[in-house]
Amino acid sequence: MTNKDPQQVIQEVINSGRPVTLDSLASALNCSALEAAHHLPKETCTFAPGEDFEKVWESISQWEKATFIVIAGENVIEVETKVACGKKAMGYYNLMGGKSPLQGHFKYENIIEIGFITMPFMGRESHFVAFFDKDGKCAYSFYVGREKHKLIESAKEQFLALQSSFR
Repeated sequence: MTNKDPQQVIQEVINSGRPVTLDSLASALNCSALEAAHHLPKETCTFAPGEDFEKVWESISQWEKATFIVIAGENVIEVETKVACGKKAMGYYNLMGGKSPLQGHFKYENIIEIGFITMPFMGRESHFVAFFDKDGKCAYSFYVGREKHKLIESAKEQFLALQSSFR
């Protein structure tokens, strides 16, 4: 952790004009992405325990559209879709079938905390749900979907309600 006040560091990163992610905040603060999220102002970030994985996923599946993001190394993988519900089996939350391009098997037991974060990205309003693993890394996240660069209002409202439900 840096010797500077975390709030000051966060503001410097946000005001830098560069894209701001949890990873860039974590790098600036010299901590994990989860720790960086906990340094965000309380009004912009709420948390749920990993045990609420299925409840949170099912809520996200109600959004009109979301952008699923995984950062792997220096690669950012994005899938815009209506998120499908899955089911727990053999230690995974399994998405199979359906028309969604997002399919796979999510090791839900490795998610220790889920963050509901409101943070500008590229100067634009942005809201996302971040799933944190045992190492404090953001395993993946779901951003409120956009149409023509504007947030989908119904998805934003559903996100804010979900965020509020964990305050």
